[in-house]
Amino acid sequence: MSYSLAATATAAGMNKTTLLRAIKRGKIFGSKDAHGNWQLDPAELHRVYPPIAGPSASIGVAQRDAAFEAVAAAELQFRVALAEQRLSDLKADLEDMRG
Repeated sequence: MSYSLAATATAAGMNKTTLLRAIKRGKIFGSKDAHGNWQLDPAELHRVYPPIAGPSASIGVAQRDAAFEAVAAAELQFRVALAEQRLSDLKADLEDMRG
């Protein structure tokens, strides 16, 4: 099943003119049918341009981003604690050397 140029533009959230330029530049492959209309394979289109996310997909993205931020925050807290411990150890070593 192929996309028409209009369906391709809708699926990628782009203008038809932009997609035509991409075809002519060789960025994506498209062919003309017997009536002279452009046809593009969905896999070829989405190889270069990601599909537009629907409302349910955006919820999943938001949850993934929140989970990523939580993991990143935990890692930063761990690194801060590790740096503070190392600083404390270095200060103790410096005091030992001075003494």
